[in-house]
Amino acid sequence: MSAMPGTDAGQAIGITRQMARAALAYSDAVLPPQALTVAKQCILDWFAVTLPGSREHCAVLLAEELEAYGAGPCSVIGRTSRLSPRDAALANGTASHALDYDDVNRTMAGHPSVAIFPAVLAIAESEKRTGREALVAFVAGYEMASVVGGLVGPSHYARGYHATGTVGAIGATVAAGLLLGLDETAMDHAIGLAATQSAGLKAMFGSMAKPLHAGKAAANGVLAARLAMRGFTGQPGVLEADQGFIGALSDEPVRVPAMPVPGTEITSTLFKYHAACYFTHSTIDCLTALRVRTGLTPDAIATVELHVGPAHLQACQIGDPRSGLEAKFSLTHAAALALCGRDTAALETFTDAAIDDPQVAATRERVIVHGDAAAGGAIFARIRTVAGECHDVAHDTGIVNTDLVAQGARIDAKYLSLAVPVVGAAAALRLKAVIAQLEDLPTVDALLREISGEDG
Repeated sequence: MSAMPGTDAGQAIGITRQMARAALAYSDAVLPPQALTVAKQCILDWFAVTLPGSREHCAVLLAEELEAYGAGPCSVIGRTSRLSPRDAALANGTASHALDYDDVNRTMAGHPSVAIFPAVLAIAESEKRTGREALVAFVAGYEMASVVGGLVGPSHYARGYHATGTVGAIGATVAAGLLLGLDETAMDHAIGLAATQSAGLKAMFGSMAKPLHAGKAAANGVLAARLAMRGFTGQPGVLEADQGFIGALSDEPVRVPAMPVPGTEITSTLFKYHAACYFTHSTIDCLTALRVRTGLTPDAIATVELHVGPAHLQACQIGDPRSGLEAKFSLTHAAALALCGRDTAALETFTDAAIDDPQVAATRERVIVHGDAAAGGAIFARIRTVAGECHDVAHDTGIVNTDLVAQGARIDAKYLSLAVPVVGAAAALRLKAVIAQLEDLPTVDALLREISGEDG
C-alpha cells in the first residue's frame, strides 16, 4: 500500500506512533505458550457467551436492522445471514456482550474480547487470514487496548466513560489494521480514526445500549482500519495531542507508556463465572462463602452491610431492579442472590421472570451498600442476624489465576453449559477442538463452519 503523510523524520516519536510501531512488531513476535493458551481461552469464552447472546432481544433487533439493508462476506453468529465486515463486527460484538458474561482486564478497565475479537473475526474471514494471524492480531489489539486503558485510567472510567466502547475501539483498530497489513503511518492514522469515533457512557448500564458499546467498538475498529488502508487520514498523534484522546477523555497527564513485551498482558485476563457485571462478583463470592461456612438462611439475617470500592457502586447501584438486565447491575440484588443460594452462573437467574423471586426481593431489602472500600481491593461484608450474631468476611475476586489448567477447566465447563443448549453437544465439542488448534488453521472458516453447518 502507498505511504501516508505522517511526522517528519526529525520530530520526536509520539505515543501514538510508538503504539503503531509496537503493534506491528507483533507480526514477527514469538508469543509465549501461556499467552497463546490464555488467548484461546478468551476466544472459547467469547463463543460461549456469543452463542446464547445472539438470541437476546438486543442482538436480534440489531441483526434484523442490519440485514434489512445490506449483505456481505462475513458470518453473523447464530444467524444464516452474512454482512459486511463492519456490520458483522457490530452484530457479533453486541451479541457477545448481551449477557454481560464475558472477560475483563483491569488495566483496560473494560471487556477486551467482546470489543476486539469480533473485529478480528470479520477481517480474518473476509481477507482469508490464517488462524495464527488472527490469534496474533487478537493479542496485539488486546494488549494495545490495555496500554491505552493505563494511559487514561482511572479518571476516564470515573468520568462516566465505558472503556469497552472507547478504549476497546482502539484495540479493535490495531487488531484489524494488523490483519490488513497497515504500515506504521497508516496505523497511526487508523488509531486516530478510531479515537474520534470512540463512545460509550456508563449511564447506559442496565440497558440494551451497554452491549451496543462493544459492537460499536468492534465496528469502529474495522471501519477505521479499512479507511486507513484506502488512504483516509486523521490527525496523527491522537493519543497525546492537545484535546486528543488522553486530554479530552481523562484527567491523566500525558506520559510515555511502557509497551508490553508481546504476550505478557493478555495473561492478566479475568474470566467471569457469574452472569452479571464483574463488579458484583466479589460480593457474590464473598457472601456465598459466608453462607456456606455459617449455614445462614435468609430469614435468619437482619441486615447486610457491604463496603465496596467506588467503582463497584458507580457501576452497580440499581437498588430496585425491575428487569433481568437491571439485575446484572445491582449489588443489592447480587448479595440477595448469593445469600439465597441462587445459581448466579445460570442465565435463568437473570431473566425478567426471576426478578420477582419473593425470597430474593425480601433479602434485598436488608442490604445496605457503602462505596467506601479501597479502590481495586477487597470488598468487606458484615451480616447481623436476628439472633444478634455478627459475621464479617472480606474477598477480592479480581486476582489473576496463574493456574491455567484449572482456569481452562472452569472455562470449558462454562462453555459447554452455554454452547450445548444452542448448537448441540457434537457441534460444541467440534468448535472447542478447532479453537484449541487455531494457530494451525489455514483460515478461520473452520471456526464458523462448526457452528453454521456449512460445508467447504
